[in-house]
Formats: sequence, C-alpha cells, structure tokens
Amino acid sequence: MKKIVMTLFTVALLTSGIFSNSSEALAMTSKGAIKFQTDANTYSKHATSIVVTGTMSNHELNWGVTVFLENKKGKLVKVIDVNGHNIRSFKVSFLTKNIPAGKYDVQVASTWGTRTYIGELKHYITVQH
Repeated sequence: MKKIVMTLFTVALLTSGIFSNSSEALAMTSKGAIKFQTDANTYSKHATSIVVTGTMSNHELNWGVTVFLENKKGKLVKVIDVNGHNIRSFKVSFLTKNIPAGKYDVQVASTWGTRTYIGELKHYITVQH
C-alpha cells in the first residue's frame, strides 16, 4: 500500500511539473527594463497573430508603452502604442497576415521624463509562411 501511494505521488508530481512548464516553454521572454513575453517562439502559416503581454514595475511611472515589431535587419514592420497613465500591464496583438516569413524582434519602450525604459526579446521569433 505504501509503495502504491509513493508511486502515485511521484507520478502526480512529475505530471504537474511537465504541465506547469509546458506553456512557458513555448513563450519567448525578454531582457531589459520592461518584462514581457510573446505567446510562441515560432508562428506557422496558420497563426493569425503575435500576442505580446507584459508588466511594468510598480516603481516605474509611465505614460504608456510602445511595442515595436522589427525584422532581423532592424527595419520597423509594425508599431502599437498602448496609451495610459501609469499602466501596470499590457497586451497587444500583431496580425501576421501581411508579415513576410522571417525572423523578427519585439521591443517595448516607455518614457518618463528624461528616462527611457526598454525591453527586448532574448532571441528572435520566427514567422513561417
């Protein structure tokens, strides 16, 4: 009986560990002053949008954020402004319909006074068509 309980406990522990990390493994995280993530690393031809969600630090005053999607060469592809006073979290979607296949970077910037806070992805995301 004790052996069965220990086996079930081990299986439950491993299963919860696998499923709790599965969604994070698919998301691309950021580096820098603004923390955000995309909903996936790779977007297939069936993907409809690139979703970017993030959180601002409680200590940062801001007038909103600007989210940039740029190709690997650094050319700006799309820009979305999230306006608001002292926003704490944001969520934007870039439609993939008119985005050519390739590697892309996402950057998020916020300015308060003379300070600019920037975050960018740790690695490029891939759009496939």
